[in-house]
Amino acid sequence: MGYAHEYAAAIMQRGRIPMEPADFVPDWADRPRKAKYYPGVGTFPLPDTDFPAEATVAAGCLPAGDIPAGDPPTGDIPAADRPFTLDTLSGMLRDSYGLTGRRLGVQTNTDLAALPHYAQANWSRGTASGGGLYPVSVYWISGPSGPQAPGIHYYSAPHHAMQRLVAGDVTGEVRAALGEGAAGPVGTAHDQFLVLGIKYWQNAFKYNSFSFHAVSMDLGAILQTWRIWARARGLRVEPLLWFDEQRLSHLLGVDNQEEGVFAVVPLSWAGARPTAPALSAPPAVRHTDSERSRTVLRFETLQRIHTATTEAATERPAPGALAPAITATPAGTGVTVALPAPGLPSVSVRTALRTRRSSFGRFDASTPVSTGQLAATLAACAAASLGCDAERPA
Repeated sequence: MGYAHEYAAAIMQRGRIPMEPADFVPDWADRPRKAKYYPGVGTFPLPDTDFPAEATVAAGCLPAGDIPAGDPPTGDIPAADRPFTLDTLSGMLRDSYGLTGRRLGVQTNTDLAALPHYAQANWSRGTASGGGLYPVSVYWISGPSGPQAPGIHYYSAPHHAMQRLVAGDVTGEVRAALGEGAAGPVGTAHDQFLVLGIKYWQNAFKYNSFSFHAVSMDLGAILQTWRIWARARGLRVEPLLWFDEQRLSHLLGVDNQEEGVFAVVPLSWAGARPTAPALSAPPAVRHTDSERSRTVLRFETLQRIHTATTEAATERPAPGALAPAITATPAGTGVTVALPAPGLPSVSVRTALRTRRSSFGRFDASTPVSTGQLAATLAACAAASLGCDAERPA
């Protein structure tokens, strides 16, 4: 595994052996924005949408056979083959990364005094994020089947709107970057894609060398939120993690050392027409985001692990390659304790995401956890997967 193995070991040991730079102190007064800002680009708002009550947490988290009877009502669980629409795309983005409320709760974090000030306001979102930094950039690369003219768009979470960065169908470049291994039901049959990038400084200003580990968890959090949301609605989210990253970085107009491209999510869309070819001289986003920080630092460890992960980015593992890594049930004479049926709340995924609360800074054991809630948590974890190109069965 090369340097990736060294980095993983350093992460595991950082409680005893600090990672360099050990004396780093964040400059909070010069912190970056929590989202990219493209001045002067065209913007169109995304629509407000309804959410069906039968799209429950159980329908999003558990296999169909494990969903308690009547929750949702039998027959109301849609098959996971519906196409996306602008409404469902808007709803998924708003419920995951859009701003849904302002955090003003009293807790023990060190930023408590700043919360009443609007310029330093802290906003709640459906997806969790390490340190509440939300560094994932979401780009929508649309082809001719979409509701707008084809192009590259950046999702502006503060405005819940799309900002057009390039006009024209460049989906052929995305399909070429995905490669032949993405053929079949995912990838080459699509002309709508969500591309997820991470601008490292949005997280590294606080976490420095630890940043790559932190943003990898951020990526998993938003992808799993999308999968839960989509599954409850009968939609499919299956990310692709192996592709030509340099090719997509060029298309997005980003410096690959400053912003990594971590995942591509093909979206099934009614009337998809994946006809645009890859171009000999592909266009690139010429707009650049405006950085708020006066000083932007680079960390050697972060740069090394990023470089290590891009070296074999196009070498997609064979289907089922990760199967040997599945945790085996330990042998022993331990006592087996039967758990009750999972007791997930009978609420919609939207309600759960918009009313969730972080326990950080307010740990409280006064409310007991029932065995049904414990069973639900364990069952949902056991059923979780990214459904990515390395997890599909052989």
